[in-house]
Amino acid sequence: MAGYKLLIIGETGRGKTRLLVSLVELVRALGVPTTVIDLAPEKAGVGAKVARYIDVSGLVYLTADFRAPRLEGKDAAEELALAKENAEKARSLFAKYLSSPTPFLAVNDLTIFLHAGDLEEALDLAESAKAFVATAYYGELLRDKGSGILERERRAVEELARRWPTIRL
Repeated sequence: MAGYKLLIIGETGRGKTRLLVSLVELVRALGVPTTVIDLAPEKAGVGAKVARYIDVSGLVYLTADFRAPRLEGKDAAEELALAKENAEKARSLFAKYLSSPTPFLAVNDLTIFLHAGDLEEALDLAESAKAFVATAYYGELLRDKGSGILERERRAVEELARRWPTIRL
């Protein structure tokens, strides 16, 4: 089921989640069944959850307690362990969505999955919706401690930006 895709990228604190929320509210006002998969970690002022900005009742809202590997990991090994843990939690949410998809899917902070998850899984998830929008970190402020998740994230986001229309904030 090929559909419309949109990627919102930028540095932390630039309004990616707020723009995503505006799009979700627009689609909800049109009466389109909507799922939000919220991967934001909300740690150390980074990664705001969608529920901070809107009432998520009436949406299929899927989230978990995600970690911020670059901010919470003490070293490269811990960063990678946190990233892998996040990817598994995200896969579980993806599976819930795929078991009962809605026409519109919004993913907040897709890069939390892309730190250790497979880009093809993210592409397949996007293809399962008639319309898909995701936010992704793309900046310079958040560095890793030698784990390589920054470079992995950057390559994945650049590949998504080549495939999908992209708004950079």
